[in-house]
Amino acid sequence: MTVVTVAILLAAFVFPRTLVDAQERQVRDSPNNRVITQPRVGWGGQLPARYGDEIRATPGIKQAVGARWTGFRVPGKDNLFFAAFAMDPEPFIAMHHELVAPREQKEAWLHDDKAVIVSVDLAKELGWKLGDRVIFQSREVPGEWAYTVQCIYEAVGGEWAKRSLWVHYASFNRMLPLKERDKITFVSAEIFEPNQGGRIAKALDLHFDAAPVRTLTLEDRVQTAANIGRFRALLTAMDVVSYLILLVVLSILANTLAMNVRERAREFAVLRALGFGSVQLTTLVAGEAVVLGLAGTLLGLGLSYPLIEGVLGPLLQEAFQFPPVEIPARVALTAVLAGTSLAIASCILPALRLVRHEVAASFGHVA
Repeated sequence: MTVVTVAILLAAFVFPRTLVDAQERQVRDSPNNRVITQPRVGWGGQLPARYGDEIRATPGIKQAVGARWTGFRVPGKDNLFFAAFAMDPEPFIAMHHELVAPREQKEAWLHDDKAVIVSVDLAKELGWKLGDRVIFQSREVPGEWAYTVQCIYEAVGGEWAKRSLWVHYASFNRMLPLKERDKITFVSAEIFEPNQGGRIAKALDLHFDAAPVRTLTLEDRVQTAANIGRFRALLTAMDVVSYLILLVVLSILANTLAMNVRERAREFAVLRALGFGSVQLTTLVAGEAVVLGLAGTLLGLGLSYPLIEGVLGPLLQEAFQFPPVEIPARVALTAVLAGTSLAIASCILPALRLVRHEVAASFGHVA
């Protein structure tokens, strides 16, 4: 029971540490040479598609790509979440060097407006291969979309793209109801001078200030930090709680070991009478503590990976557009070290009481 309790608590320790790491990693991986233009009302709004062309013509802009959220889902797999956007294909490929794939695959996607480019992680999960015909339905508008998998990429330094796919904006737009056409969700623009991002963002918002749909433009890293900043207070609180959890683990292990030592006082007394010294007895207690700590830690990690990466992470992505959640090796190692260290710390008091107790008193106490 102690092992299971420790496992649950250490899984609770790993969870907030993993979320904090995902947040920090997404901000760190965001490029510093792009600005993102979105509706001033927030991500729930839409921009006229022509904004993409106007942003491309702005001084200081190297290239820009308009994007629309498609809301795609795979029929029969409603609980499977992935990011799916319709993009202007050529500037999209030109801007995103972190999406690594053979050139011929990228060219095939560029020249086929009924093709999809998909991450290797998502393709493996769904069993897709090059040339497969896939059908999507949309959470946003009725209908079905059929595409051919023409490019499978690996996201190198782009955690945001590990569960994503893209299709051509023009072909997607043609299949929409008339009132839904010629709209985009945001525009991502690459700038010539990264240190001019703030100035260019202000210039873009000023340009659209009198337009029917006003904009909010931020540097990519600032945008990323703003998107996940709404979680910061919660994550900070969870981070503090995670360390309090370690104190609970320490108290549980210490209480368990103290009870075990008291219950086996006679056995320990026999060992002392046979010549076992303080070091040997302390080693026995410490060994038991380490076994409990490691068993609980390993079980906790065994629970954490499927629970956090397989269940909670996708839920956060779907509900809050949270970055991909993966348990980092350093967080897993921290959990192992914490479990072992707490186990050793928890045995100090029981071991001291054991070695200070008289042999005769131990026999008399048990009797």
